[in-house]
Amino acid sequence: CAVPHPLSLFLVFFSQNSTYYFLVVRYPQRTIEPLRGSSAKLSCEANYLFEKCGVVHVVWHRLQENSETSSELTDPDHYLTTVNETISDDKWRRRQVVTEIMSVTRSDGGRYQCKATCESGEQAMGHFITIESKYTPPKHSLLLTFFLLYSIR
Repeated sequence: CAVPHPLSLFLVFFSQNSTYYFLVVRYPQRTIEPLRGSSAKLSCEANYLFEKCGVVHVVWHRLQENSETSSELTDPDHYLTTVNETISDDKWRRRQVVTEIMSVTRSDGGRYQCKATCESGEQAMGHFITIESKYTPPKHSLLLTFFLLYSIR
């Protein structure tokens, strides 16, 4: 059995009848620190057997603070999601989902998680990605601060 890269996460749904898996979600665990007003991308990959899983729904979720509930990132005015899927020779499918927060605000800070769900309801999910938005003052306010400090002396 191969040992996964330490930055990758493999969360797998195991069938109750066997130890054969058919849905895997993976992506590196990390903290993202985008500047407010810039964009931030969340990317995950779901590998699955279509024969066992059927159509799979893969989407990024934002976890509610101090709660176990989450909501899908679907607002087209705030998020842009792209999906790419490939089929391998051994019948596995690889679906890559990238959701971009187009203009990060303070309220975008928090925990995010990618979840994949089969038609039959089986689910796999990755670990948490944390977004900590950073404030950068506009350049003109830095100049004004410098000018005010210099003129006080």
